[in-house]
Amino acid sequence: MDSTVLAFILIGLFWLIIYTVAQYIGVERLKQRGVEAGTPFFFMWRTQRLNAFLTRMGKKFPLIFFNIGVVVGFGGMIFSFWMFGENLIKFFVQPEAAGGVVPIIPGVTITGLPLVYMLIALAVAILTHEFAHGLASSKDNIPIKSSGLLGFLVLFGAFVEPDEEAFEKEATPKARMRLLAAGSYSNIIWSFVFLALLVNFNSIASIAYNPPSGAYIYQLSEGSPAAAALEVGDVIIGLNDTVIANWSAVSAFMNGAPAGSEVTVHTLNENLTLVLAASESNASRGYLGIYGADYWEPKPGWNLILSPMLVFHSQQIIFWCYLILVSLAVFNLLPIPFLDGDKLLSNGLSLRISDEKKIRYIMYPIRFAALAIVVLSIVLSLVMGKGLF
Repeated sequence: MDSTVLAFILIGLFWLIIYTVAQYIGVERLKQRGVEAGTPFFFMWRTQRLNAFLTRMGKKFPLIFFNIGVVVGFGGMIFSFWMFGENLIKFFVQPEAAGGVVPIIPGVTITGLPLVYMLIALAVAILTHEFAHGLASSKDNIPIKSSGLLGFLVLFGAFVEPDEEAFEKEATPKARMRLLAAGSYSNIIWSFVFLALLVNFNSIASIAYNPPSGAYIYQLSEGSPAAAALEVGDVIIGLNDTVIANWSAVSAFMNGAPAGSEVTVHTLNENLTLVLAASESNASRGYLGIYGADYWEPKPGWNLILSPMLVFHSQQIIFWCYLILVSLAVFNLLPIPFLDGDKLLSNGLSLRISDEKKIRYIMYPIRFAALAIVVLSIVLSLVMGKGLF
């Protein structure tokens, strides 16, 4: 069975169990304990224990830690403008080099195994983001109104709600800035943790696995030459006379393969000859239509408890955690209404400008510019067919 289908079957069973148990115990009885599970495919657990934990831990952090977060937040805001702005310009001057900017819509803009990895990474990003807000809130004595865990359909995460009245009326602008920057600041810190794991992944994996010995296919493009002959899970060990030891070798081979040429694909199970299609970005270059990663084989003894796919899935989860953490931090720091970057900038301006009307006059064009860059990038990405997976 396809691993993606299996993952969604397990998620479906999870929701069925949650809903059945909730009906058996009693929805109102669960609400009294802070649990909401009376609606299908939705779960929320509010707990005072988490409030107390975040409050206790937040007090232990030095104030300078969160002050650095504010500096990082403004640096990230500038970087976000530059990154999205430069990418938008590429759509007009060098379209093939422009990156896709699309909303994450499960099953639409992202499908297959990457969707499973993305959902895990998104849960990690939300947890680290929300808990950081709670830590910063407690450090500046802004009460935490509620916190807990939640799930909706295929999305899982956490939430932390600081007391809105205390935040708006009692907290100083600096305290509000520390709280607002904390989420993205935490995401950036954790992205470096996952980046370190990714950089050292081969060394860590070598404890139980032999070096990569092929390229594992985890997704096939519909209608591509590969889709007609290969399957998800196949391992490529050679292309023509070129030995394929890892996924990079596939990319290197395809860079020099012309459209219309025949390529013999050697897998662990069979040999197949395919005719390469033309690449959409360059009609002269060949296109096979596969997404893959390094294939690792467990060392003797380890193969009794580990599978070749465990290291593959672990590497992909780490990669997606890094990608989503960085992406969420960067996007959230843009000065767009409903994002943390918007209030972060307005509170920052209030330290220098006392007139709220002047602050609004400054914020409006900045908000418009940020929103226009994102919307135009999304529209052009969809028009030019630049998606995720």
